[in-house]
Amino acid sequence: MQEMSNQKCDEASRLSGPQLGAVHGRVAGWGSLALVLLFGAVAFGSLGCGPKYPKCKKDKDCHEGEFCVNGLCQMCRDDKDCPNGQQCMGGRCQMPAGFCQSDSNCPPGQECRNNRCVTKAQSAPQSKSTDTGNGGCQLQTVFFQFDSDTIDPSARAALDANAQCIKQRNLSKVHLTGHCDPRGTEEYNLALGDRRARSVLDYLSTLGVEKGKLSASSVGEEMASGSDESSWTQDRKVEVNER
Repeated sequence: MQEMSNQKCDEASRLSGPQLGAVHGRVAGWGSLALVLLFGAVAFGSLGCGPKYPKCKKDKDCHEGEFCVNGLCQMCRDDKDCPNGQQCMGGRCQMPAGFCQSDSNCPPGQECRNNRCVTKAQSAPQSKSTDTGNGGCQLQTVFFQFDSDTIDPSARAALDANAQCIKQRNLSKVHLTGHCDPRGTEEYNLALGDRRARSVLDYLSTLGVEKGKLSASSVGEEMASGSDESSWTQDRKVEVNER
């Protein structure tokens, strides 16, 4: 046993010369190569291509004209990023349903109003006004778009005629009654009908009709009789009647 132990010590001692130095050199060379490879990998990672499209961290990770939104490249962030008339829906600029620029863009039976295809309004029904013989004019009912109290061009034409008729007949009292179609809550429609009536009152006053001659109220959806879009257009109105 002692002889074998001495033999191993002799073998180890023989590596303490030039051979041992060569071994150390090879080990050191491998370590340097490993360090070079490690630093190269880190440098490549820091200078790499970034997230894989369409994933992103910043707008510059996306194609030209795109935006980084919640880690994904998209055409738009909101409607401001889209061309006129289009809306940002699901990160893409799209034409909203029913959008139009003229009547030719709408299906048969519809017309373009405020860039929306809507059912053509039927002829405005005559209000229950009494013809006093002073020129034979009658007060006209005014119609509105869905969920709106805005006086559109067709409503302005009717109100212009109403203002002339009120002056021509020298009417002392005219009442404006706001109506709505049946969609929406009762409370909301009462308020909407009131806004419509007051919009008409304000417009007539700008045409020279004295506000003291005008009064306004709302019945909301109480008198609505329509069952579809075509008939609902007749429910959204302000009736103009002599008192």
